[in-house]
Amino acid sequence: MLSISSATSESVNLFNGLTQRGIRFAHWKSNCRLVQSLEGKTDLDLLIHPEVRRVFLSESLLELGYKKLLSPPWGAYPDVEDWLGFDHETGNFLHLHIHFALVTGIKHVKHLYLPWIDVFFKNLVTDSSTGWPIPKPEMEAIILFIRISAKMPYSLWGRKSKDIPPSTKKELIDLLSKSDIDLFIDLCSELRLTVPANIRSSVFQIITEHDDAEILAISEDFYEQVRPYYRKSLLASFLQSTYYKLFLIFARYAMPYFGPISLRKKIVGGGKTIALIGSDGSGKSTLSKDLVKWLSYKLDSHYLYLGKRPFMISNGKKIWSFTSFFYGGKYRARITRKVLNHYFFIFLIKKKVKLLRSASKLKANGSVVVCDRFPQLIIEGINDGMILQNNRESKTAKLERNLFYQTVPLEADLVFKLNVSPEVASERKPKHDF
Repeated sequence: MLSISSATSESVNLFNGLTQRGIRFAHWKSNCRLVQSLEGKTDLDLLIHPEVRRVFLSESLLELGYKKLLSPPWGAYPDVEDWLGFDHETGNFLHLHIHFALVTGIKHVKHLYLPWIDVFFKNLVTDSSTGWPIPKPEMEAIILFIRISAKMPYSLWGRKSKDIPPSTKKELIDLLSKSDIDLFIDLCSELRLTVPANIRSSVFQIITEHDDAEILAISEDFYEQVRPYYRKSLLASFLQSTYYKLFLIFARYAMPYFGPISLRKKIVGGGKTIALIGSDGSGKSTLSKDLVKWLSYKLDSHYLYLGKRPFMISNGKKIWSFTSFFYGGKYRARITRKVLNHYFFIFLIKKKVKLLRSASKLKANGSVVVCDRFPQLIIEGINDGMILQNNRESKTAKLERNLFYQTVPLEADLVFKLNVSPEVASERKPKHDF
């Protein structure tokens, strides 16, 4: 059983579920942050023995209610999967990085697969503060030495930097401080790594002097010895990593003009459309934005405003369109409304239909779309209902009805109606009629 009181109930359920099913698992890296991971504040990096892969996925995670996520190409690697759990008590997500291999390497590629699974699982201990299985400090330190060099950025001319992140350096020093140097050397031998002749003095200097040069010397020595375990060449890895970095830069700048782009993890099997409705002053916009912020921590999520000036925000960028000109500002909208007369409302519902179709495509691909307001056919004249139905046989009335009917197959999967008293609503919106 987990022994920390701050762990989420969901992490306790996960631990118990895996243990009861006899799954061979361990939290394999960054165990200095294991407590935060179990609190839902950062990811859980679980290594699952490949022999129980099928049972783990079919009988463990699905039964425990986890959702499989689809990572974008720049975050997807062979033998690594992403799953999402939810803690009902705290509202925190439990994001699982499921590894069936010891994977590390260049950002967006992970070019190095270490074939040490069996040795790894022979060298596990129980973490004293959480009760979770983790590698012995000697095993974790050896892997971290390799990860330091494997993750360093490259250019066509070699390493761009040899700076060790302070948090990584602190983690390594802490692991070495807990390690037995003789066991460290024996483990290296079992992993077929040749240790430097001065390994004892080097480790001592790292612990006492925090010497970067000694860390890099051991790191690069070990890394050079594991070259046979690259899943693709260093050049191919560098080119792929560079391509994804440039694409992400382009996507963030181009998104306002080319429409919403999915940049985060998506739900396998399809996403959801969520709508918040209610009177003015009920808190729709505030709660919608809070929902998007919360969901965007792990999921590809988008904000869709369907009021008088409809627009979409994707990955923090407002999506521009030609019709946005009609609703872009207080005076511009007022002038446009006078010029277009009844056709202003036709353009308005057309814009909403177009945005809802974009939302439907995003949902089908696994994203979550949060709608602030939503067109409705029940009450005319107010609350995002039809406006032009006084003369139902007029051309504009028929056009409006036809467009509103097009929103029916695009309806939300989940609707929250926010109830608020007239006193509170008028306090929030003092210019509105009580």
